Amino acid sequence: NRMTAELERADQQRRNLTADVAHELRTPLHIIQGNLEGLLDGVYEPTVEHIEATLEETHTLARLVNDLHTLSQAEAGQLPLRLEPVDLTELLADVQTSFSGQAEAAQIALEVSFDGQPADLTIMADAGRLDQVLGNLVANALRHTPAGGAIRLTAVRQPNHIHLIVADTGEGIPTKDLPYIFNRFWRGNSARTRADGVGGGLGLAIAKQLIEAHHGQI
Repeated sequence: NRMTAELERADQQRRNLTADVAHELRTPLHIIQGNLEGLLDGVYEPTVEHIEATLEETHTLARLVNDLHTLSQAEAGQLPLRLEPVDLTELLADVQTSFSGQAEAAQIALEVSFDGQPADLTIMADAGRLDQVLGNLVANALRHTPAGGAIRLTAVRQPNHIHLIVADTGEGIPTKDLPYIFNRFWRGNSARTRADGVGGGLGLAIAKQLIEAHHGQI
């Protein structure tokens, strides 16, 4: 009975994923199709603005395909990691630099703090993948923190691991949503769209898989 239930659950997950992917592909494809048909029919002039808008939708499709590929590799345990000594003080400083312009434009303070000497904050990891995780979390924090707020990146040495924290002064996550935030394509408010600054719904799912690939927890 337990095996039957697990098979049914796995089958339902596959059907849900197929439906979610189709939903995510539909919007940019419709925009691309509409723009191209409008240009051919003479409804739109082939201006730089219209061509750039169409190109942006192809970028959206490419990101979705790349994210799905990364997620499928990670879930199958086939994601290659380039493990090397990573100084987390440098990594967090790089993340701070990367997002400093966006934070300043949004009038949000982006701060970094450490607990321990730099030598104590070095781990064996894939720096690019950790940067991807932190970048996703900071981008989320920027979307949900109002002007005048702050985002703090912290690295703390624990007895057997290092605790990386991305904290913000935004609205937070409702308790009822917490069990679902790492699910593929899940969004906290289904009424919100990408036009409202919401991503494709894969960022946290990928972050979870990347951290677990490093034998960590998120």
